[in-house]
Amino acid sequence: MSWNSASLELLAKAHPDWTVDNDGGCLCITNDEGIDAFAYIGEQQMLIEVVLFGCDVVTDSAKLNALILRSHHLLPLSAIGIKHIGDQDYYIAFGALSTKSLDEVVIEEIETLYSNVSEFVELYSEFTQ
Repeated sequence: MSWNSASLELLAKAHPDWTVDNDGGCLCITNDEGIDAFAYIGEQQMLIEVVLFGCDVVTDSAKLNALILRSHHLLPLSAIGIKHIGDQDYYIAFGALSTKSLDEVVIEEIETLYSNVSEFVELYSEFTQ
């Protein structure tokens, strides 16, 4: 099976702790802690991302970026980047999967991303207001 927005929406809606909003090409999957994960599905890959914090709250971006490069591998299945949303830049955590991934792999990726968000925010809090 190859994932698309409709099939991912059905899988996410079946999870007891998640709610799903479909905004055309993007799914917003919210967990029971109120964390939003945004899923984008392409031909061969799906990308799932969560906003960590705005770049405007970072007190020392050079030190934060150095810490991120040294530490992000400590939390599995997630990477960190900066994304422009609206008119502001944000640090995001994200994971990428094949559109041919098994159901349980997709669920594991999303659950791990949710789990890693609080760890990332705590780990990098010394550089945010």
